[in-house]
Amino acid sequence: MRRRIVVALRPVSPLDRLFAVGASLCRRMDADLEVLADPARPDWADIEARAARLAGEGVKVHLTPAPGLNARFVVEHARRHECVTSVVVGRPAAWAGEGGDPWSRLECPLVAASDHPDLPKEQ
Repeated sequence: MRRRIVVALRPVSPLDRLFAVGASLCRRMDADLEVLADPARPDWADIEARAARLAGEGVKVHLTPAPGLNARFVVEHARRHECVTSVVVGRPAAWAGEGGDPWSRLECPLVAASDHPDLPKEQ
């Protein structure tokens, strides 16, 4: 079973940053990249194009349509798949509106890709 890095995209997620962090982890860990996003997003074609570019660079990418994506879905998805070694999101706190700490049940590392103070805040 091949390792997998999951990148979860909210509608306001910084695509450049999350794809860069996810791809970098994949290269370092010799893992596949799985992108979870709502296919109703207006930028779905851009997400597909980014995935195709990464595939051309040797990163195996899986696009997983996830209508109404929320943190609970991301956590349950990661828990169902033993191959998931990390989950990448923009700002974990930006998902907090879902009640409680949805990330507390995650059994693999959570990577906050845009919590750096020099990056714009994800709402």
